[in-house]
Amino acid sequence: MCCISSIAVAQNSKFSGPYAQFGIGYQTASPSFSNTSLSAAGQSLTPTISVSNASGFTGTLAAGYNFLSGTPLLLGLGIEYTPFPTSNATASASYSGSVGSYSDSASVRVNNSLNIFLAPALALDQDKLLYGKVGYTGSSANGVNTDFYMGGTSLGFGYKQIMSSGLYGFAEYNYVNYGSLNRSLSGTLKTPGNVSVPATLSSTVTATSTTLLFGLGYQF
Repeated sequence: MCCISSIAVAQNSKFSGPYAQFGIGYQTASPSFSNTSLSAAGQSLTPTISVSNASGFTGTLAAGYNFLSGTPLLLGLGIEYTPFPTSNATASASYSGSVGSYSDSASVRVNNSLNIFLAPALALDQDKLLYGKVGYTGSSANGVNTDFYMGGTSLGFGYKQIMSSGLYGFAEYNYVNYGSLNRSLSGTLKTPGNVSVPATLSSTVTATSTTLLFGLGYQF
């Protein structure tokens, strides 16, 4: 009887089929730097790095399809687009020693994020759905004197509830790990004799972001 009841819940779930939704929320992007070195005056120097996170409001548009599996479990396939850029995350590097002094900074922001994901879900009843998300997020980024691409793994979880006919509300938390990139920044080092010497700052950059969303959708 329990198994028959569980199958009935899934088969009657109002969350099966195509859907579209939008959400607004708050995002924090956190860059970090490792293997950082400063090449100047024929030497490899170790600078001091300070980093600020980028936080602010954001919004997303998403569409997908939830497939029934004949049990309380559903499987969704979706695509999600974030058209709003993050605010700037800033990194500063400085060095002071017998070779001379160096100071420079750069800002980076992420634009046009596109996330393709699978969403395994559990139908609590006809109107309520718990779900997870796993996928791949690709984004363009601006900063460090150039544009570049960032891509990595996305994870998330959330809750949906039908409010009226196909209209539903949802709350969702997402995490993205953008992996690592090797970046360099050209600058100058001032020697003790006040001579400007070309300098190159090199570092392995990693970045993560977290987003909390609330929104509305329609299940067709």
